[in-house]
Amino acid sequence: MGKPASRLFLLGTALLVAGSVRARGQNAAFASSPSDPSPNQLVTFTDTTSPRPTSWLWTFGDPDSGAANTSTLQNPTHVYGKPGVYPVTLTVPGNGPLTNPVTVAAAAGACVDSPTTLCLDNGRFQVSANWTNPQSQTGTGNAVKLTDDSGYFWFFDPANIEMVVKVLNGCAINNAYWVFAAGLTNVQVNWLVTDLQKGIDFPQVNPLNTPFVPVQATDAFPTSCP
Repeated sequence: MGKPASRLFLLGTALLVAGSVRARGQNAAFASSPSDPSPNQLVTFTDTTSPRPTSWLWTFGDPDSGAANTSTLQNPTHVYGKPGVYPVTLTVPGNGPLTNPVTVAAAAGACVDSPTTLCLDNGRFQVSANWTNPQSQTGTGNAVKLTDDSGYFWFFDPANIEMVVKVLNGCAINNAYWVFAAGLTNVQVNWLVTDLQKGIDFPQVNPLNTPFVPVQATDAFPTSCP
């Protein structure tokens, strides 16, 4: 049996019914669909308050979305850009605000951020780096995300940036995803960018005792579009 298409929220005591959450008490209520959205998936909110209110104020618990974090529509939609638990609040005249969480889970196969992994383009691309110094010592680069499409690695000191990498969507230009990288090191760097959606790797090596050679690969992922 699949998951329910939507989840019904009412203000009051919660009851578990057939695998979905249902509550009853006051009349204020709303439903959301799908019940288990992924990042960048459209979520529809439906007011089920009875009797029908004359106005609505929604707050989606997503301050990073700016002005899109609120709505005065009866049945609005919202897109969450990253995984998390978001407190959604509906306020209608004559009732106290109703708040319930919407859980946005990483899509299957999506990258999971970690101290040694960069997750770019909403988790589609995974980037990691390993180093080897002249004494044959090895280690894993420490990842720091800058934007959704860029980040950097440090190897020996958090204040010492060793490598910067960016993955760009160039599908509209040459039907490929691009990888740009630059470094401030001459240790050996084995680094890897993986398109988790397509299962394609873009492995790179900067040789030991060689100043890091910049990479401008506008054809890094020629079969990843769209």
